[in-house]
Amino acid sequence: MTLSLNRRALLGGLTAVAARPTWAQSLPTDPDVVIVGAGSAGLAAARTLLDLGRTVVVVEARSRIGGRAFTDTARFGVPFDHGCSWLHSADQNPYAPLARDWGFTLRNQDGADETVRVGASDADEAELGDYGRAWDGLQNALMGAGRDGQDVAAASVSPRDRPWIEVCEAWVGPMSMGMDLEDFSCLDWYQLDDTKPNDMVAEGFGTLVRRYGEGLPVVLEAPVARIAWGGSDVRVETPKGTLAAKACIVTVSTGVLGAGSIAFDPVLPVWKQEAIADVPMGLLAKIPLQFDGARFGLAEDGWLTYHVVGREACYFLTWPFGYGLLVGFVGGGFGWELSAAGPDAAIDFARGELRKILGADVDKAFVQGDFTRWADDPYALGGYAAARPGRTSQRAKLGEPLDDRLFFAGEALAGAHAMTCGGANLSGQMVARDVARALG
Repeated sequence: MTLSLNRRALLGGLTAVAARPTWAQSLPTDPDVVIVGAGSAGLAAARTLLDLGRTVVVVEARSRIGGRAFTDTARFGVPFDHGCSWLHSADQNPYAPLARDWGFTLRNQDGADETVRVGASDADEAELGDYGRAWDGLQNALMGAGRDGQDVAAASVSPRDRPWIEVCEAWVGPMSMGMDLEDFSCLDWYQLDDTKPNDMVAEGFGTLVRRYGEGLPVVLEAPVARIAWGGSDVRVETPKGTLAAKACIVTVSTGVLGAGSIAFDPVLPVWKQEAIADVPMGLLAKIPLQFDGARFGLAEDGWLTYHVVGREACYFLTWPFGYGLLVGFVGGGFGWELSAAGPDAAIDFARGELRKILGADVDKAFVQGDFTRWADDPYALGGYAAARPGRTSQRAKLGEPLDDRLFFAGEALAGAHAMTCGGANLSGQMVARDVARALG
């Protein structure tokens, strides 16, 4: 059976070696624009404004650039993406032509093989039939509701009386939207792009984004404490000093905004605060497990799905690029629960699930594991943002600027490409052009 990797299957966690960017210009003390966050949106906004002749400073809380695009090569000896993994909509994704020009290795995964298990056995023909019918039933229900403009919880239209529906709901909700079906809107789901073609990056998507950010004027380890935007300029306060600018672009996640990690003076208007709350962060976390050469009959660049009853599901990407990794995915409410329990509990859970379906040889071949910690990362507080049921229109409110001085960009504001790294880049470019026009 093949699993077509699209927007509704894995859009989506923190240790890596990331080089400091080499700055292309001296940092202006009073730039035209201060950009908060050196993730995909912030880097794209900076590049666009520099191309338009504006002076820019990017302030970044972390000691690295890239945000939720983050490749670790140290832990397993091969590239592992803790966050963004696929070039979704590769025919439109701004990173795709750059990857090809820079010699990155891309591999399409739209028709990846899927191994489907029921307990310790492969699913039989009848079980695969039930799985396929449940998948079609759920997709059709969500598509129909979205097409009709129903801004309702996805759970309210799911055909929950069908066998295998919990497996399909896990793929569509926690593994794709980062939320359980009760927590996101059919309309929001429907308005997102289908994402084909989907390309993986052998060297790591985070490595690609880091390359994209080289040469930009970024100040690292400079978390923003306060943004004063009520005067004739915008003043951005960090431990490394205060920057005054004509405008500011905020690219941090809705999780960070909602947590009040950055103080705004004056406070954000109520309608903006409501928009932030109505497009909260979901969670997709990864549990990479390394093995010593055993392959358990699983295909390279494939998927391992198994029958579950309940919400505790962990589906696996198998041997990406031939690396000795099975990468488990957990999301939604169960992902948050595992994050609270900690890495050891998450690794034990994933190993236990594999043991049930692949046997005791899993333990014999196991080398080490890890768990991505976007839930705990104070500069993310989640994976990516989705609209609550009945609140899809709030994405637009979230993106509205304030007084042509305070602007917002990021994956939550990328329209049909929301919830993706490429979408964040497109959002940063678009908002940067809006800022340039506002500055005249």
